[in-house]
Amino acid sequence: MSKGTALLRQQNEKRTLALLRAGKHSSRQEIAAALGLSKNTISLIVDKFIKDGVVKEIGADEQGGVGRPRIQLRLQAEAYKSIGILIQHSYFQYVVTDYCQAVLDKGSVPMETDDPEPYIGKLIHLCSELIRQHPEVLGIGIAVPALVDPIEGVVHFSSHLSWRNVRLKERMDSSLPVTTKVLNLVKAAAIAPSSGLPAEHSSNSFYLRMDEGVGGAHIIDSQIYSGASWTAGEAGHLCVEPEGPLCSCGQRGCLEALVSIPAMVRQMQQQYPDVQTEDDLGRYIAEEGTEGSRFQEIMDKAGQYVGMALSQIILLLNPGHIVIDSPFHKVDTFKQSVLSTVDRRALKLPTEKTSILFIKSSYASSVGAAFAVILDFEKE
Repeated sequence: MSKGTALLRQQNEKRTLALLRAGKHSSRQEIAAALGLSKNTISLIVDKFIKDGVVKEIGADEQGGVGRPRIQLRLQAEAYKSIGILIQHSYFQYVVTDYCQAVLDKGSVPMETDDPEPYIGKLIHLCSELIRQHPEVLGIGIAVPALVDPIEGVVHFSSHLSWRNVRLKERMDSSLPVTTKVLNLVKAAAIAPSSGLPAEHSSNSFYLRMDEGVGGAHIIDSQIYSGASWTAGEAGHLCVEPEGPLCSCGQRGCLEALVSIPAMVRQMQQQYPDVQTEDDLGRYIAEEGTEGSRFQEIMDKAGQYVGMALSQIILLLNPGHIVIDSPFHKVDTFKQSVLSTVDRRALKLPTEKTSILFIKSSYASSVGAAFAVILDFEKE
């Protein structure tokens, strides 16, 4: 077999895996038709997968009518696995997923330092152990609260970690038997199955995440659009209050400085001295406060700021879907304030064509980082 033929065969194998993972095609005939390949070519690929334990035949599809019944196939999802890691200031979170993003193992490791060397050393130690336990791992995805070059895997700057020009991928790859992909934590969360975006991510969608910081991801043709300097979608640094508080980026009135979780905790402390942590804020969120209370006023103002940012995103990008991933996803005052502000500030037609969804996802960044490894594997 020539090198070119072998490469084409490998590409067709990856395309077949992607179809089986999506679950939309489950017979040799369906896969051949979807990929525009001959049934014989697909049969050779499927037979190899069955031999390797990657695919299993699960019986005939008894539809009746003319022709032989179609043998249905199922991907053996645990034949391939992926590790996803979310780096944060005081801890890192990890998951091991199968090929279909089901979480097989998860946990978190506390960190007492942001110094990149010991931090990365601990990451390498954990990943070595996880790979020993799960030898089917294809690679490692790491989500970082930072400006990241996803090609070279360099963390250029993180205000949350105080990291500058850390060659994270290079450091990980030199110590582990599989390769590492590094990406921004919000962009990782946007591609996670729990992101709330449509299965195909639509042709043009936007994902906004509110946690320790505020960030966004712009999705075009089911791909994260990074931009010339990998900063596309940075909605957290849209100015929504020119005379507002100083942001970590050096500007005043950024969305992140006004509605990130630390910013919301500070605002609540001024009225409710018992609010010291995110967990304390969570208690008020669960109760939603009484109508007309200061808590409701804070939620209303936060919704206005988010709505102001979204109105700019709708005007500039005209997305079909916007997902707001935040702890306030069930607070009616916040949601109504977002929607009413968008209605007031954005043009009517694009607003009517944009659906806005409020969610709160767990492990989204780590699962998304693991999924990024799977997507890269299918493109190789």
